[in-house]
Amino acid sequence: MKSQYCDGTTRRDFLRAGVLGGLGLSLPNFLRLTAASEGRQATADAVLFINLAGGPSHLDTLDMKPEGPSETRGEFNPIQSKLAGLNVCEYMPKFAAAADRFTLMRGISHSAGSHPLGQSYISTGNLPTPALIYPSLGSVATKELPGQDDMPSYIAIPKTEWNAGYMGDAYAPFNTNAAPQPGKPFQVRGISLAEGLTIDRVNRREGLLKKIDQRFRGAETTSQLLEALDKFSAQSYNIITSARSQKAFDVTLESEATRKRFTDDEFNQSLLLGCRLIECGVPFITVTYQGWDTHLDNFSGHRRLIPPLDNGLIATIDTLAEKGLLDRTLVIAMGEFGRTPKINENTGRDHYPRVNWSLFAGGGVKPGQLIGGTDKGGEAPDDATDIKPDDIAATLYHSLGIDPLTEYHTNTGRPVMLVPHGRVSSELFG
Repeated sequence: MKSQYCDGTTRRDFLRAGVLGGLGLSLPNFLRLTAASEGRQATADAVLFINLAGGPSHLDTLDMKPEGPSETRGEFNPIQSKLAGLNVCEYMPKFAAAADRFTLMRGISHSAGSHPLGQSYISTGNLPTPALIYPSLGSVATKELPGQDDMPSYIAIPKTEWNAGYMGDAYAPFNTNAAPQPGKPFQVRGISLAEGLTIDRVNRREGLLKKIDQRFRGAETTSQLLEALDKFSAQSYNIITSARSQKAFDVTLESEATRKRFTDDEFNQSLLLGCRLIECGVPFITVTYQGWDTHLDNFSGHRRLIPPLDNGLIATIDTLAEKGLLDRTLVIAMGEFGRTPKINENTGRDHYPRVNWSLFAGGGVKPGQLIGGTDKGGEAPDDATDIKPDDIAATLYHSLGIDPLTEYHTNTGRPVMLVPHGRVSSELFG
């Protein structure tokens, strides 16, 4: 299916789609040629990052150890997936039947054992330090691959704690602060027009603001705050007055067949919106799925959380593939860490940054691979595995054609590389 914007125009229209037909080039090939001419080797032009906040148990999802010690195995049974050598949780039958469309990376390990530190690590690819707040992946993508004037470039559904760090708020994510409800138009504060507000009134307000801005511009000094305010002011006007942006968030405009793929829970409806926004040209989207912090009754919690994840993963790649977007969209799913092999006295599992997994699809990823691994008890990476969050970030940047060693400067002039310790996992792309 030909990829289109939600208003019917071809995706990435600003890439002179008319030239493509004249040259006989497909959009993916054109983008590869563009990347090569700029010294980049991009395999994707958008990212959908599914953040499993709280940290799912690796042993109860995609890194099961049925032959492990009885005190760590847990209550769930494994089922054979379509990916050779991979058993998955019995509550993931849809994923099991389509596992060969993904690549699974196991044995990711680090030492940031709290949620804020773990989230900071996976969101930036840098071990957190009090001396510097690093920018999140979406903030860098916004700077390097800016989207369109009438759409935010970095959208978090429903919200995220990821931030722009030393880059400043001009590169912060736009939080929807809610998820769509099935069958209802989605109203987003800051994008949808408030009741009683017309385009004409917005235009008059904008004219007045410009006059005030010109009057006081000479008294201003350069700062990240003023840069952010200028950017937000201009983009807010463009978004609110754009018919295309109003439609972009309305998931009821999706076909009935597409909407039926996604279950009615908040997570699946967030993924449906994420797919639509990718189609509308947004380069970086996070969908946050909360609740995985299962210190108490881990198994009851995972019984509730896993089925929506199982459905949502498959619905997402099916929808992106149908829209012609999967080849150019890198889909990643992971949490900030795994959970302890040992089951605690509350039938729960605790924080365990020593072992984690990450799931990849689309965006040039070679499907059907198992990369990395863990030992027989799922307690540590195996002897052949050495994967850090730095490597995940470096690989994501590489897929977008961004050099992970690109040097930025803080507002004090300090030079900082994006991911100085990251290794691109080239095997992910075959």
